[in-house]
Amino acid sequence: MADELIGKSIGGKYEILTHIGEGGMAAVYLARQQSMNRQVAIKMLPKQFLNDDTYLQRFEREVTIVAQLDHRNIVPVYDYGEFEGQPYIVMRYMPAGSVDDLLRGGPMQMDRILSIMEQIAPALDYAHSKDVLHRDLKPSNVLMDDSGGAFLTDFGIARVLGEQASAITTQGVVGTPSYMSPEQAQGKLLDGRSDVYSLGVMLFEMTTGKRPFESETPYSVAVMQVTTQPPMPRSINPAISTAVERVILKALNKDRDKRHQTASELVASLRLAVENPTATHDTEPNLKKPPILEQAPASQPMQQPRNAPAASYRSPTSAASRPVVQPPRSFRSRLNRRRKQSPLLSTLLGGGLGCSLLAILIMIGVLAVSFLAPDLFSGGSTPESTQASAFVTENPTDEGVAGVGATNTPNLDATSETARETLVARNDDQQATVTQSVVMTQLVPSRTPGIDPVGVRGTPELLPVLRPVSGTIVFADIRPADVNGEEFRSLEIVTLNLDTWTETQLTQEPTANNSYPVASPDGRWIAYQSDRDGDFDIFIMNRLGGQQRRLTENTYADRIAGWSPDGEWIVYSTDPTGDELYSLRRVRADGSEDQEILNNGQRLSHPRYSPDGRYLVFTMGAEPRDARTWEIARLDLETNEVITLTNNGVRDASPVFSPDGQSILYITFDSGTNAIAQMNLDGSNPRILYDTSASDWAAAYSPDGAYIVFTSNVSGEDQLYLMTADGGSVQQITSGGGLFASWIPGL
Repeated sequence: MADELIGKSIGGKYEILTHIGEGGMAAVYLARQQSMNRQVAIKMLPKQFLNDDTYLQRFEREVTIVAQLDHRNIVPVYDYGEFEGQPYIVMRYMPAGSVDDLLRGGPMQMDRILSIMEQIAPALDYAHSKDVLHRDLKPSNVLMDDSGGAFLTDFGIARVLGEQASAITTQGVVGTPSYMSPEQAQGKLLDGRSDVYSLGVMLFEMTTGKRPFESETPYSVAVMQVTTQPPMPRSINPAISTAVERVILKALNKDRDKRHQTASELVASLRLAVENPTATHDTEPNLKKPPILEQAPASQPMQQPRNAPAASYRSPTSAASRPVVQPPRSFRSRLNRRRKQSPLLSTLLGGGLGCSLLAILIMIGVLAVSFLAPDLFSGGSTPESTQASAFVTENPTDEGVAGVGATNTPNLDATSETARETLVARNDDQQATVTQSVVMTQLVPSRTPGIDPVGVRGTPELLPVLRPVSGTIVFADIRPADVNGEEFRSLEIVTLNLDTWTETQLTQEPTANNSYPVASPDGRWIAYQSDRDGDFDIFIMNRLGGQQRRLTENTYADRIAGWSPDGEWIVYSTDPTGDELYSLRRVRADGSEDQEILNNGQRLSHPRYSPDGRYLVFTMGAEPRDARTWEIARLDLETNEVITLTNNGVRDASPVFSPDGQSILYITFDSGTNAIAQMNLDGSNPRILYDTSASDWAAAYSPDGAYIVFTSNVSGEDQLYLMTADGGSVQQITSGGGLFASWIPGL
């Protein structure tokens, strides 16, 4: 679309000069306003999102909200309209980039940090005084002008306090996991202190050059926001004074009552700490705190609008100095028509069903930590469990959940009573057909190349180039369960048949996190990780969900299993010392011969065999908490030689081999988000295969190498997408969420 618009005149007023970037939901162009001969920035909604309520609503909200926020440090809206059916917003052009661009050079100078913080903090508090929560504050959303001015932007997922939930574009959990507050990650009641936490994350990053929490997946980062204390900033950058460190840590307190209560309070504390770096007393100023503005969670009725008192400062200009701007009539009418025509679509994309996925995942993670906590604090032992005495070596069949020679009750450790009851009930049927939750994937025909939105219920109509796809994928998803009359939602293993578009739930552990499923080369067994006893262990089950059993059993984390090409071994990463310096081990599929493969004092994760069995490719990081040190490494199992395939100063993770063994698919951190990349077996010719303005991750090849399935949150929530192996054609294939997908080889 960028090349098509360059040189065109928008509405006879704006000449498009060049494409300058991608926003959270839009392409951004540099243009010349012809009437005033000045440069402006134009955000335009791409054509492939015109039929997606999520993006239309976000675009509408940004126009409405920003037009009412008149502050010298909030990027102003000049105009709005539509061009050839595409909504656009005209804004002030910021030639000096963003704070994210400044951070590419590492930690910033304190005087520069203070200057930026003292500009955006009043703007943030001003927005709060107008009952607006930003909810996506991060370095890329703070733009700079040539004179050092800093400006808040991107209010596309901002929340107007007091609005009814049905009027909100996105409900449940929205935002960027690396910067969201603990309460935002959990989908709890939000107030202005949630944005203050995000500002604290920015301060941490500006002073250290690193984010406080890094992991391979957005979900893991969000869990860390809730459960993990941030590292000490001075352990990363010793030049930081103890006084500044205390300010940062207070801003990142998990308890919002113990944080700075406003952004201006945080910045006032920062200035005092900078001016008096040796101070050991409380540096918090005695500022008058305005009442806290609250956002009701999506699952509760919204409070009625109320007049919030002004903050302890005033905007340099009055909001009444310019009229309230509404989106174009044709834009609003099209959105209203789509809402009336497809209420189910609006519910799925704008409601809690999809957007609550991350919140539920976080709650599962927190619950798992709570199970472990008594042992951590009391020194108690691991809950007793018994392991099945023998692994059923016969392969399962289409007609039965249990393999030949198996009893009616599948092999299952004794700590998993709910799953036992469920699976026994399944086996009571002598036909042994697995109880299925059948949901038709909801898609609409593609109109343009790119990602298609979820549409009406029915059989998917894939892009022509994707229609030959077949087989079954296995992934993790949130599913409901009833335990003694109480409803739970848990992360479970699910399969999706791409020929019939039916889904089958394989696990049912209401209080556990079951994830990273991967099928054996013959397609008969699935290995996965589960924290049903408080720490992650490797489990195995047959492809229909029967014969579940634990392969590893200890009090530390065993994660991310992978199969050897002959199906005899399962390789995994383990952290016996609890320092996040994972080593690589392998265990036979019957649970015997657990062996160490590699332990070199680095963080080793996500191991995957090459198709010929000669190599292991994995993530290797010198610093477990500094994802910039994470690279893709390769171990030669014949010579024990380890070589690093990437060395680029950004996070590279989650490698997998192509079926022919000639290339490696992996995830790289590109332009502020995760992107899908590919390189040759020896690390040569690295290239970005697919990238959006959101995070694209957890990618895997189809058995024939023709397609790739992956997770992306480009729609605002984690969904599964299918694309051709060259990255040329992409389509969304789930509407209710999906994570960690891979193919099950055909029988």
